[in-house]
Amino acid sequence: MQSVSERFSLGNGYAVTITDYFKNLGSAIIGKPQGGVGGALERLIRDVYGGGTTASGVAVNSNTAMRLITVQNCVRVRSFTIGHLPCHLMQRDGKNRSEATDHYLYELLHDQPNFWQTSFDFWAMAEAHVSTRGNFVAYKSTYGDSLRELLPIPANMLHAITQNPDYSLDYEIHFPDGSIKHLNHTQVLHLRGLSLDGFTGMNPIEYAREGIGLAIASTQFLAKFFGKGLRPGVVFEHPLVLSAQAHATRKQALKEKYESLGSHWEMMLIDEGMKASFPEIKLVDAQFLEQMKMTEAQICGLMRVPLMLIQSGDKTPTYASAEQFMLAYSVYGVTPDCVNYEKSIRRDLITRDDRRRYFAKFNINALLRADFKTRMEGYQIGINSEVLNPNECRDLEDRNPYDGGDEYRTRTSTVKDPAKDPEKKPAEGDKT
Repeated sequence: MQSVSERFSLGNGYAVTITDYFKNLGSAIIGKPQGGVGGALERLIRDVYGGGTTASGVAVNSNTAMRLITVQNCVRVRSFTIGHLPCHLMQRDGKNRSEATDHYLYELLHDQPNFWQTSFDFWAMAEAHVSTRGNFVAYKSTYGDSLRELLPIPANMLHAITQNPDYSLDYEIHFPDGSIKHLNHTQVLHLRGLSLDGFTGMNPIEYAREGIGLAIASTQFLAKFFGKGLRPGVVFEHPLVLSAQAHATRKQALKEKYESLGSHWEMMLIDEGMKASFPEIKLVDAQFLEQMKMTEAQICGLMRVPLMLIQSGDKTPTYASAEQFMLAYSVYGVTPDCVNYEKSIRRDLITRDDRRRYFAKFNINALLRADFKTRMEGYQIGINSEVLNPNECRDLEDRNPYDGGDEYRTRTSTVKDPAKDPEKKPAEGDKT
């Protein structure tokens, strides 16, 4: 079996069109092979040029978007939600279904997909990649015909996903040392988000970069506004025409004395008949707060996350409304991704011979867990309707079973017969 370093070591290499151009330029200058330029130059290029220009003047890509607190909050909520849901490998036996704990895939999906990640780490990372890039790919490390590990491929190493003439998929991986490897679809687990071509997930950040860029520009403006002492600037008027040197000297002296937040309330002393005026730009007049709320709501809509889950919104939700928000988040935000991942596991990890018997299932009931009183009332209804037995309810509460608790019983089967109850007094008019 190959070593982990030989299979897929972590790295920071990334490649886009402009990156390839500068890599070739750097290779020509420093005499290194085209594939040998390290990730530092590529990171610098991406930091400068970003992933796409916007009308607001801010370059937006998956990395810069994560620096916006609203995007990061939404990605954290979604990632931690998917990460904490247990993924079970289930098996069918006639009409019965049970956990296939003896199958080799069960531990990989439910507990530990590789030697350095827990299942929480793996699925949270997968959701973060899909939410910010549209695709998550993991290499299937095998020993013989047996799958041993699922090794996540860093997003900055996944260069391209293409479809061959025979409709098979090719995954081009760029390693930090400059080497390139191609994988086919049988060698990877591929989770994709919304797709426009059928085989590559759409990058939501790229398609929504104008709205995210507006939010980033607003945040930067507000930070600079506070950095200037809550004033947009000051205009100094001099009665004379200054030379270039005198103008630069005077400007530098005033900046050093009065610029920055800490110097806002310093006494200002100007000479030579100069006058100072402060232009007023009120954030209220610019509807700055409303605009930030709008972009925040748009980003939450993009990520399918209720505002209350990122501690935002104008109104504090009531208990009833919060319950409906969580239900809507579970149904429209989490369940579609879980179903998507379950089908991807069936396609990429379960063999054709096993697909009739085995299937993956995320347990989303944890998201719908109510308070203790409501849960007990629900269990009572389930037991009385013979939908659940007492031991099944105890298992949902992480409690041990008891003898006789596997029987399905109704309320009438446990109520005492009044005719046989000596403490039951007959009603008036009844014959004794």
